Amino acid sequence: MISPDVVINIALNEEGYFEKSRSAYIIDKDVIYSKFEGAGKDNITKYGFEMHNLYPQTMDFPAAWCDAFVDWCFFKAYGLDKSKELLCGRFDDYTVSSAQLYKNKKRWITKNPVPGDQIFFKNSSRICHTGLVYKVDKKYVYTIEGNTSNKDVLVANGGIVAKKKYSINYSNIAGYGRPNYDVRATCQFGDCNANVTYLQQRLMAKGYQLPKNGADGDFGNETLMALKQFMYDNKITQSLFCTKECWEKLL
Repeated sequence: MISPDVVINIALNEEGYFEKSRSAYIIDKDVIYSKFEGAGKDNITKYGFEMHNLYPQTMDFPAAWCDAFVDWCFFKAYGLDKSKELLCGRFDDYTVSSAQLYKNKKRWITKNPVPGDQIFFKNSSRICHTGLVYKVDKKYVYTIEGNTSNKDVLVANGGIVAKKKYSINYSNIAGYGRPNYDVRATCQFGDCNANVTYLQQRLMAKGYQLPKNGADGDFGNETLMALKQFMYDNKITQSLFCTKECWEKLL
């Protein structure tokens, strides 16, 4: 099992990022890694840049980047192969195509969203914007979005990463893609990623100490010993990776 908290936390940490101007990027290409410096309106971001280098077939740069932001967060959270699996097949910065990937896998819903869903918005003609759900209550759905503004209305080309909220029945919500978080996480001895950090945090929450390295995201000997002890204590077959049964008992 993969926790949606990993991708949500990565996305929330990006709040406040501004897209960059072409002139600032020409002077210093590393400006894309600053949250605030070089702000502009030219769709130049680290999300688009890195995803284009990774998957140029369907990720343009510079280009409208709301979907690149979501895909980047999944990639940083779960790695290349697992993030594509969660996103139903591939990375794609065209929101219409991204929504269709979920529909093709029968993972498209139009009501009852939950944290970790990818939200899609529509205008009068098509799906035009996307973000990530981080919280839901009886009245509102709360999102973190790229290429928007901090106003709680649909803004499909606003230039920043912002937290937003909408009425659960907001007319511009087209629907939600639900990643399959039930697939086994890429989390085994030797890995170094955000999902390992989450595993370490869950082990420590259950009382299994990692005194030397803590939750450092590196699945080394200390983490392996703690995991094996957890498996032994819970009568789980010993393994070099965190199995589905193990995740179920950790969460």
